[in-house]
Amino acid sequence: MQDFSIMRIAVGALMVFTVFPVRQYARNWMAVKLGDDTPEKEGKLTLNPFAHADLFGIVFMILIGFGWGRSATINPSNFKCKNKKLGMLAVSLAGPVSNLLFAFIMSFLYVLAGYLKWGSTALQIISYIMILNLNLALFLLLPVPGFDGGDILMQFLPAKFLWKISPYLRYISLGLILLILFGPLRGIIGIAVQYVAYFLLNISDLICSLFFR
Repeated sequence: MQDFSIMRIAVGALMVFTVFPVRQYARNWMAVKLGDDTPEKEGKLTLNPFAHADLFGIVFMILIGFGWGRSATINPSNFKCKNKKLGMLAVSLAGPVSNLLFAFIMSFLYVLAGYLKWGSTALQIISYIMILNLNLALFLLLPVPGFDGGDILMQFLPAKFLWKISPYLRYISLGLILLILFGPLRGIIGIAVQYVAYFLLNISDLICSLFFR
């Protein structure tokens, strides 16, 4: 159990220095491609983990498997596309999509490792990285202000409603985060992660079975 906890902390730290930069870069890259150079000006169009580090997000990621990085400022008014909301939707989805792709790669490695008879430690590390990626993707897709899911939701809410609730967004975010960490939402996320992981592993096994018979 102690060895597993040490490994979990080590893998969580690895995630902070690999997965967080990738997801933040994906989000910033999408914004720049759409015409907003703000992430570039802020020095966040980079894979340097320290450019995206958030102290509380790092601690949460290492200890409980949920966390976040520090996002660049995105200015939709700079987007070249006519539909600014659609552009912001693409930016908001870029991060979770990068996590899901990372999780799929890990699921493929997990299945491949089984075929190649790799050791149990390698399998455990790969599976944990996969689960952490899925946790991160689904966690940040929740409709919490400041999260990817919150940014997505904002694109569909009336401007008048957003103006009225804007003074309370910080408190709404805190309340929802507490529900996620200590309430039933955490269990729901866990169940969703299991289903997505099962789906990815089945797809990976189908691919690997074409080469290993």
